[in-house]
Amino acid sequence: MLIEPMMFRPWGWRLELIMKWIKSADGFLKKYLPLVILAVMVVGFLLGLGFSKHQANVIKALIMPSVIIMIYAMLITMKMEDLKDALVFPKEMIYGSVMSLLIAPLLMLPMAHWFTSNPQQFAGLVLAGIVPPGGMITYWTGILHSNLGLATAIQTVTLLVSLIWVPYGMKWFVGSEVNVNIGLMLNKILIMIVLPLVLALITQKLITRREGWKGIVKIKPLSHMVSSIMALFMVFVATSVKAPVIARNPAVIYMPAIGVFLYYLVAYPFAFFLSSRVFKMPFENSIPVTYGFATKNLSIAMGLAAAAFGPMTFLGVVPCALFQMPFASVWYKVFTRYHARKKAGMETVAE
Repeated sequence: MLIEPMMFRPWGWRLELIMKWIKSADGFLKKYLPLVILAVMVVGFLLGLGFSKHQANVIKALIMPSVIIMIYAMLITMKMEDLKDALVFPKEMIYGSVMSLLIAPLLMLPMAHWFTSNPQQFAGLVLAGIVPPGGMITYWTGILHSNLGLATAIQTVTLLVSLIWVPYGMKWFVGSEVNVNIGLMLNKILIMIVLPLVLALITQKLITRREGWKGIVKIKPLSHMVSSIMALFMVFVATSVKAPVIARNPAVIYMPAIGVFLYYLVAYPFAFFLSSRVFKMPFENSIPVTYGFATKNLSIAMGLAAAAFGPMTFLGVVPCALFQMPFASVWYKVFTRYHARKKAGMETVAE
């Protein structure tokens, strides 16, 4: 009876050490993601200049399995049970969903027109605007002590609606510029999102049956790191495959980046003004609506860009990954100060 614990104790210690390392690596990726993306783009570009056509085709063939792994890892930690929160905040959830799925791509549209000359990259920018919000909506809502229930409701509802909306929305927004095959996009969504979603829900059930939701919390750093690594691999694929095009015309990299920078510069104040002043939402509800508008699920955008369009469309999405997190961090500080001043003002009036 004493031998069995002794045998397994070292493995438990090693597993704990591995998970600590993964948590540290995940923290590093979150903190320095824009710099890591730039580094991967440079490496992909330099190596891609020497790729043969056969080598380029080999790494392009890895896109679909990489997308499935990336989406699966991302969805494991998504709490689908929170869909019931949509019933608690129906008006705010509808406003937030419409802003995220319809108004956000409309705001991205002029940036895409002005700062891209390539139709495929134009489609990539719009795609980055039309996809649903990712896990960042709940993260920023949580640390700003706002309505987490509304954030999870918007995240879940928009994900489900986007399964149908994104192909038709892309046809509506960019169909005059590029060929949008709705049937192909629906097929890719079925493979890339619905299949990983089903697998993620099965995985959730298996884990929570044994350990409850704390088991999901334990693997969150691992799932996020796997998803990030797959996204970085796709950045490498896109830049390496299109390295000759980038070398001939560097504007395909820096021009969309300027458009994306301006988009994020406008997105936060616009979304907060719309939610708080036009829709008259309190601060705690305006925050999830604002972050749902501005922080999109770029994993889904990258996956669809690579699988349904091509590397040039993918390169239209990449600049969003460079700017999304830094702008979210800046506006976290702005919103914290704004709320503190507003709260102090209310206390002064009360006195």
